[in-house]
Amino acid sequence: MKIYFTASTAKFNQFKSTYFKIRKILIDQGHVLTRDWLPHTEKLIETKKHKLRNIKNIYKACIKSIREADAVIIEDTVSNFSTGHQITKALQMKKPTLVLWQKTKNRQFNQMFIHGLESNLLEIVEYNTGNLEETILIFLRKFRNIAKKNRFHLVLDNLERSYIDWAQHNYGKSRTQVIRDSIRKALDEDEEYKKYLTQN
Repeated sequence: MKIYFTASTAKFNQFKSTYFKIRKILIDQGHVLTRDWLPHTEKLIETKKHKLRNIKNIYKACIKSIREADAVIIEDTVSNFSTGHQITKALQMKKPTLVLWQKTKNRQFNQMFIHGLESNLLEIVEYNTGNLEETILIFLRKFRNIAKKNRFHLVLDNLERSYIDWAQHNYGKSRTQVIRDSIRKALDEDEEYKKYLTQN
């Protein structure tokens, strides 16, 4: 898959080992980074030349790389406008988006603005160094071939059809969306399926 990976550079030296670990996991799994910014950014920061960068060119390159990606991964432990904007752009472009927070993330609230986003393509995961690779693997396997659509015939009994009609009316969703939401909920909560996704 083609992956767009980014993170904040605000506390780069504190978190760079994590960022490089994510980069290595993605490359080792055979994915292609649509914008491989980490190696040269580290050099720029070390030489204090990062302040001389042309931010308009960087912005254009980031948006282009999000557009070219099959999926987006954002390490957002150090949240800022830049990462938040890229999350929004990725979802607007209908890209499956994984937002990673270290368990040590300093958050004042249990629910943040990002939790208000309603998207089946958004995953927010709190991770630690022990489950980072598995977290990424599950996300990428879950969303591989996401653009492929499948049609099939579904037979329901009257009880199930009555619920779908009721939900359609009360939640303002199509019958298809009610069914898809139910499947997504089961998919997200099924631990056996998550184990399946981590197996080769």
